[in-house]
Amino acid sequence: MKRTILFLSLILCLIAIPFSRHISAVSERRNFTAWFFVEIETTVHKKGVETSSENPEERRWYISNVVVQPEDVPTYSLVKQRIIPYFSHNVMDPAEAKGISIDYGEGDVRLNGESSSANYATREEAEAERKNAIEYRKGQSGNIYSFELVFGAMKGEETSKPKLIYRDKEQANYEAK
Repeated sequence: MKRTILFLSLILCLIAIPFSRHISAVSERRNFTAWFFVEIETTVHKKGVETSSENPEERRWYISNVVVQPEDVPTYSLVKQRIIPYFSHNVMDPAEAKGISIDYGEGDVRLNGESSSANYATREEAEAERKNAIEYRKGQSGNIYSFELVFGAMKGEETSKPKLIYRDKEQANYEAK
């Protein structure tokens, strides 16, 4: 009987060791902070005015600040669940109220610009890549705006604070009046 109990105890210990390593690995993954920024390529025009040589479309990029990815939203659904609704409410709607329309498609929304990295492990890495994305876009014939991405309450431009950071002199620029 003692041998059986000793044998069962030994087996339970051997089973428990790999399980505890798995738990440790899962908790380590949850502690990983993922940093990213958003780049949105848009076309802008005056609301209610037909595009023409006198009123051409403006090509514009919006590039967000660097933020931590929310833990409750996986990367593959972040654009649809958080970014598009946020951008629509805090950037597009206020601009439209001021007489300009901003158009883009889901494919025009990119996490971390043209980089192949889904997310960055440090804020510094993400900031450096954001800076590179802005420099790259300066050569792409368009105006560049920054905007603040803040998860939580959405208060329009008070939250997003869109701001022109690069003006391409060859492009139209439809500032919201």
